[in-house]
Amino acid sequence: MNRILMLALMALIICCSKPSEYDIVIKNVSLFDGYEDHGIVTIAINSDTIAAISSQELLSDSVIDGSGKFIIPGLVNAHVHAASIEHLKQGYELGIMYLLNMHTGLETREQEWKKLSRDSIGYSILYGSGHAATVSGGHPNQFSPEMETIGDSVSIEQWVDNRIAQNVDYIKIVRDNHEWMGYPPLPTLEYQEIGGIIDYASSNGYQTVIHANTVDEVLKIANYKPSGFVHMLDYKEDLPVPDEYYKVLADNNIFVVTTGGMSIKSMDEAPPFVKEWVNNNLLKASERAEIIGRMFNEGILIVAGTDAQDGQMNFSDDYFLELELYERAGLPNLEILKAATGNAAKAFDLPIGVLKIGSQANFVLLDENPLDDISNLKTVNQVWKNGKIR
Repeated sequence: MNRILMLALMALIICCSKPSEYDIVIKNVSLFDGYEDHGIVTIAINSDTIAAISSQELLSDSVIDGSGKFIIPGLVNAHVHAASIEHLKQGYELGIMYLLNMHTGLETREQEWKKLSRDSIGYSILYGSGHAATVSGGHPNQFSPEMETIGDSVSIEQWVDNRIAQNVDYIKIVRDNHEWMGYPPLPTLEYQEIGGIIDYASSNGYQTVIHANTVDEVLKIANYKPSGFVHMLDYKEDLPVPDEYYKVLADNNIFVVTTGGMSIKSMDEAPPFVKEWVNNNLLKASERAEIIGRMFNEGILIVAGTDAQDGQMNFSDDYFLELELYERAGLPNLEILKAATGNAAKAFDLPIGVLKIGSQANFVLLDENPLDDISNLKTVNQVWKNGKIR
């Protein structure tokens, strides 16, 4: 009897000490998790989830040798205006796996696309703000005449409640009261109204992001403590940028989605009057790079976003112009990678741009190490979504 009991115990010990088996294992691969470089590791996937990250051997019937390869989280474009389902496909093969919509005139459509994008291979995963907060006739009401605006008939609280009912992921607020290409300023929200939206949305647990692009606007709105600004400064009139601009952002822990890559894009096809106005009024790439470099040195969280939309920045390779601007600003490659991935997770409090145990198995397998050369982000070998490839 004792012999039988001993054999049973030995069998139990052997069973319990057997290493776990996983659906898929990728071994000997370099990993950047959105925040730091882990060197060479082995990654295990169960179903659609990262199940283990280890320096030890992990067992699976499906083992992929990642020797010489590099894994990063899916890239995040934290400022887009997706107006077509095709926009959700255009950057996917480049590793742009997350799009943060910053206004749509059709909230129901946005909700449908968000659901579709979660599971469908080949589509970047969409998050969104629904309608942006503005007044009647204010930007972007001129492009979305049917959108709900804040005014006499809709209070701040009701407007925010309506966005929450639409299952938005964050609240976007527009302050835009500047001449644009010869057109006079549009009506816009008052600063106290913006403060009211921030307070009410924050009390309901929502991040608040601001469309504003002048020093004066940023300094006044920052006192209300929004989560972030989704544009950097735009106008030459704000040069030289005062120290107070950087201080108020840093002191209030406010992030910035830069949307500055447009300054690198060729304007060869633009009409002459557009070229002239842009050259006379908007910051050029070198000026933007200097501001970004100063923001980084002051500890301000920088998040990559392009303002992609029809007729301006595309939803694919134009993304890398934003990262080129960070190179010009002197950011180390590690920090550029963070701006393109994990910084967005910190800024928006969303499960994006990060790889850790328990996270969705959404990542990009690269042939070359982007920490050595950021242009190696273009050496995409495979894009994995929910633990699958095409």
